[in-house]
Amino acid sequence: MKQNQNISLRLVAFTDAAGKYSPEAFRGGNEDNFFVSDDLAEVSAGKPAQDEVFRLGERGILMAVADGMGGMNAGEVASQIAIDTVKAAFSPGALSDSIVSSEQSRRRYLEEVIRRADKNIKSAAMKDRSREGMGSTVILAWLFQNELTISWVGDSRAYIFNEKSGIRLISRDHSYVQELVNKGLLTYDQTFDHPQNNIITRSLGDPSKEAKPESKTLSVGRGDIILLCSDGLSGVLRDRKTYTAAGELLADENLEDIIRAHTGSMKECREALWLAAERAGWYDNVTAILCQITDGPESTWANTDSDPLPPRKKKRTLLYCCGAILAVGAIAAASFWLGRYSGQGDGHTCVDTIGQANNDTIPPEPVVTPEPAEPAAKPETKPENEPRKAPTIQERIEEQAQEAIVDSVAQKAKELTEIKRHLTPKEDKNKNHQKADIPPMPANPETDNSSENPIINQ
Repeated sequence: MKQNQNISLRLVAFTDAAGKYSPEAFRGGNEDNFFVSDDLAEVSAGKPAQDEVFRLGERGILMAVADGMGGMNAGEVASQIAIDTVKAAFSPGALSDSIVSSEQSRRRYLEEVIRRADKNIKSAAMKDRSREGMGSTVILAWLFQNELTISWVGDSRAYIFNEKSGIRLISRDHSYVQELVNKGLLTYDQTFDHPQNNIITRSLGDPSKEAKPESKTLSVGRGDIILLCSDGLSGVLRDRKTYTAAGELLADENLEDIIRAHTGSMKECREALWLAAERAGWYDNVTAILCQITDGPESTWANTDSDPLPPRKKKRTLLYCCGAILAVGAIAAASFWLGRYSGQGDGHTCVDTIGQANNDTIPPEPVVTPEPAEPAAKPETKPENEPRKAPTIQERIEEQAQEAIVDSVAQKAKELTEIKRHLTPKEDKNKNHQKADIPPMPANPETDNSSENPIINQ
């Protein structure tokens, strides 16, 4: 086991029904729950002192956020079962040396706790039919020495903030709109107003499948701020400054600017986030845990470039033009080597359609060219076996792009038939969303447990 690196930190944790107090809210009450243990080595568990600096214990600290869903107050029950399972798993004496000894063992233990919570929620639903279908998200963060291991199911999030590199989202939503983002069919900004942004694709309590947690481990250090939150916060405040499609900077408040302005006190930071979420029109429960590392080893995030802001329209236009030029060149070269197009091919040539900047999930209507009017004079008679005229390069590009889009939509429709019944709606986001039709669901890329520097994956 590693020697203690004398890490100091302070934290705050708070949950409230928040936007549920609004008359327009779909359902009242607070379905969020959280848990914090500020010293896993203590004989008796106690609540952490809010915003007071303390030393990290030899077994570290544990933070958890759960966001429940389901009618008849079942969402609150589901999230409480999840948190109770976490509390039992990290109770005094529950952690053996073998569990704490390595990053891999800590990660496996977090994932096992999540699967145990999933089983407990399903068992409770079977015993009480009024709670059938209840479920919850969950995200766990175990800070041991300077390693933070997170494991999650659903769309509750984990962020890392550093004054030099800004804010980084270190979890990845298990949601329908995130799958669209992964496929390049939506931008991050478009997820906020998408009619299906209330659908998650993984949860605790889903009777159709076992919970499948995703995990990551990363190094943290002096000056880093860890934020765990439910989507009641991240769903109304963007991560950082955002530009419109016209290249104009949105005036909306964002997580990065708020945290940067309140690094001196986590209590003041939490309060500022609450006020900003209220101004942004919060509609859901809001839960947040903020943990600031005040002393310890140097942060790797301090030497990492910040995430770039969303590109302005002019930059995107330049990229698309370059892509179009390259595509035309490639097709021209192919035509030279393979011979002229005779109109008898299968038309399944793969074409990169990024240059068209089309994020719609439904293909555009094909362009129909009207038949030319028949001339008064008798047209010249041509042999029946004469090959038709080869299309221009631009016509070929449009034809191939259309075929690629149609094939993609057909594949998504097939996938939707197989997994539509497994999607888990979060009912309490917006009741109007529940009536919307669910568009085709893209395949979920097998990229679990992937990361980028300085995230450690083993």
